[in-house]
Amino acid sequence: MGFIQNLRKNFVLQIILSAFAGVLLGVLFPDNQLEVMTHIAKMAIHWVKIIAGPFLFMSVFVALLQVQTNWSVGIKLIAIALLNTSLAIVIGISITKLLVMHSQFSFTFATTEITETPLETMSITNWLKTFSPDSLFLPLVKNEILLLALFALILGVATRQTFAQDPITVTQVTLGAEKIRMVIEQLLNWVLHLMPLAVFFVIAGAVSQHGFAVFSELLKYVAAVVLALLLQCILVYGGWILGIARMRWNDFWREAKTPVLYSLGVNSSLATLPLTLRALKNLHISDRSSSLGAGVATNLNNDGIVLYEASAVFFIAHLSGVDWSTGQMVLAALTCIVASMGITGVPEAGFISLTVVVSALGLPSEALPILLSVDWIMGRLRSGVNVLSDMTLSIALDTIAPPRKTP
Repeated sequence: MGFIQNLRKNFVLQIILSAFAGVLLGVLFPDNQLEVMTHIAKMAIHWVKIIAGPFLFMSVFVALLQVQTNWSVGIKLIAIALLNTSLAIVIGISITKLLVMHSQFSFTFATTEITETPLETMSITNWLKTFSPDSLFLPLVKNEILLLALFALILGVATRQTFAQDPITVTQVTLGAEKIRMVIEQLLNWVLHLMPLAVFFVIAGAVSQHGFAVFSELLKYVAAVVLALLLQCILVYGGWILGIARMRWNDFWREAKTPVLYSLGVNSSLATLPLTLRALKNLHISDRSSSLGAGVATNLNNDGIVLYEASAVFFIAHLSGVDWSTGQMVLAALTCIVASMGITGVPEAGFISLTVVVSALGLPSEALPILLSVDWIMGRLRSGVNVLSDMTLSIALDTIAPPRKTP
């Protein structure tokens, strides 16, 4: 009885058991007898995609209304966060390309889905044309996340400008929008409960078609993501902490190890926030920089998720036989950044945002449940990197734009 109760609460355990059950069923029915199961699994992925768009819109809108800082500090905060995120994307794609580009895989995916953004026509010119939609609501209908984020940004600025002299109204609008966001988040949570079933179906179909090679070959993908996350911590965060802030590495890790280890256990950088703020305080980082870097900016400062998305997208594209141009990779990177905004605190946030990215780029969604079968390993590593990202951003902001000391 205790095991059943624990199983209901433990999403990772559900995924692992579903994957094992899928393997057993695939072995019992070889020679691609379970092809139909892949199509059943895609239904759950489809529902995640259509709910994630409105959730992203409301998350960006609410986050903008909640931000309270001057433009000078805000611009520096965004610049540092975007720099770190951009480097995360470069590292993620580079390492994945290095490890999987010349590898042969027994399983592939065909880009035969009807999508609104075919890979063959994805270019800077066509991308710019998407910023002239026929209707204000068309991006919501088509789930175009870049436009949804832009509209949320414009609406947030307009709301703050309209009620600049009426903070009570701004607070009321923020609370109302947050409640709508919570409702959409509940819908996402319901759909996520179907993901173990989707993993069961797609793993059964994959093993039936390709055998056990599916898992041995996925190890290359896992190794690429883990190595890229490690390099992000050493090169990027180490550069800020050692080179810019002139902080001793041992001093930093003496305080950082507690929130990082906690985030690995709870699989959430948001749940780790109190420990992160305490660690920053012990490192003598100002309350302003800590609250902005680890609190406010956590909605756009998800290096672990963005790096994982970039690696996963390149991996899926490789398995689909897609050879992206530099311009297409830039658009893919922008999509990863936007999709990660506002997703903090949601269970399996990385997978949800990856679902949106894959849909926006026209990649086959049947790859997602297969990646989800090994995602529980990387999910905790993503959370740990996100904590380090928050701490590094706070330290960098405190170094570049220190708060004025009151006399």
